[in-house]
Amino acid sequence: MLYIKEEKLKQISLTSNNFAVLIDFDKTMTTMDSDDSWTIIQNPNIMSPDLFKESCKLVDKYYPIEMDYTLSSEEKSSYMYDWYTKELDLYYQYDLTYDKLVSCVGHSNVLLRKGLKDFLYRCYQNDIPVVILSAGIGNVIEQVLILHECLYDNITIMSNFFAFNKNTLLPFHQDIIHTCNKNISLLPDMVKKKIQQKDCFLLFGDYIEDIHMVPTKDLKRTLSFGFLEKNVETNFKVYQDAFDIVLTDSSSFDDVSNIINSITKS
Repeated sequence: MLYIKEEKLKQISLTSNNFAVLIDFDKTMTTMDSDDSWTIIQNPNIMSPDLFKESCKLVDKYYPIEMDYTLSSEEKSSYMYDWYTKELDLYYQYDLTYDKLVSCVGHSNVLLRKGLKDFLYRCYQNDIPVVILSAGIGNVIEQVLILHECLYDNITIMSNFFAFNKNTLLPFHQDIIHTCNKNISLLPDMVKKKIQQKDCFLLFGDYIEDIHMVPTKDLKRTLSFGFLEKNVETNFKVYQDAFDIVLTDSSSFDDVSNIINSITKS
């Protein structure tokens, strides 16, 4: 199933490099059946099995809240902050090291969506800024892109990064990025200035909250893509209202590229 707001397509005029890309990572750049960047580093053969058990308890408590669109953003944001704080604490409790993190990524089942590598390479060739805005773990995202040979120098990753002293995990000092607060205001000024100079944004996400990666004032010049692959019939209407384009049924970045090509001037 594919939904496109045709009128919005007519309003967006793309050239080879007049846009910036804002993109979520988990279940957006990766496939729906891939582990996310949190659970990747819960491999019970590398980390303590108790880490996964404790994390599952947090998921059972907070995930239904994350998916409850009847809550105000303020209410949900408070719950998300609590969840992410407790989740991060687990990795200190169960002795995550840099070597373990890299090993977990190497033994993970993470898969990039079909066509994503070609899409990223095209952005690199045309010097298009790509900003990965993720409520996941930045070190994992970085390692996944290195593993797949697509961590180009036009890519900025804004996420939750663990700091290490060689192999030892250091205290977490940055502000926590969760599903309700990730947006371009978090970016370094130099990156923010570069993407704001572009005529358009292409935005990609799999949560309704991902639409807030750009300020409301910039939505008119943003073409937004929402990947919806869970509870499609239940959630389709709310995704249809939020995103300009809704992609279901294991959609690929080949589908995305076809849409982009159709509105790109040579």
